[in-house]
Amino acid sequence: KPCEKPKPYVWKPKVKIPQDPLTTSATKARPKRRQNLTLHNWLTVFAYMDSHPDMAQGQIVQHFADRIDGALTFTQPTLSCKIEKRLELEERAKATPNALSSKRPRIVTHPDVERATLLWFRHMEEQQETVTGPMLREKRKRFEDEFGVPENEQLTGDG
Repeated sequence: KPCEKPKPYVWKPKVKIPQDPLTTSATKARPKRRQNLTLHNWLTVFAYMDSHPDMAQGQIVQHFADRIDGALTFTQPTLSCKIEKRLELEERAKATPNALSSKRPRIVTHPDVERATLLWFRHMEEQQETVTGPMLREKRKRFEDEFGVPENEQLTGDG
């Protein structure tokens, strides 16, 4: 018996299920974490606080997070701690103006050794000499000996 002819294929368009246009398979970006702000940034925050004395700390945090010209991200508890240390931060800025770009205070126990090492380093740069870590450590050790730094106060590592 002959086979029946197959029925013609009828094409049916698939019905698309409307999806939320915001739905995506990509994961959400993590919210931007807080930053470790420089001394200059904190002085900027303090100046803004002085010009807006009636503003709450949470509003100040939000203001700096929403800035167009460069957001400063920090939390309200961090701001509260920095307000307590405000006088110390301002004195550090007055004492060493080049500390504005630093994030932590640099403690120098023997400024004369530090100054001599820096002058030597700049001299070597002017002569276009390459200064390596071991050279710097050896020169620091010699300066500590010349300035009479006690053995227990001499730096031993790469610091």
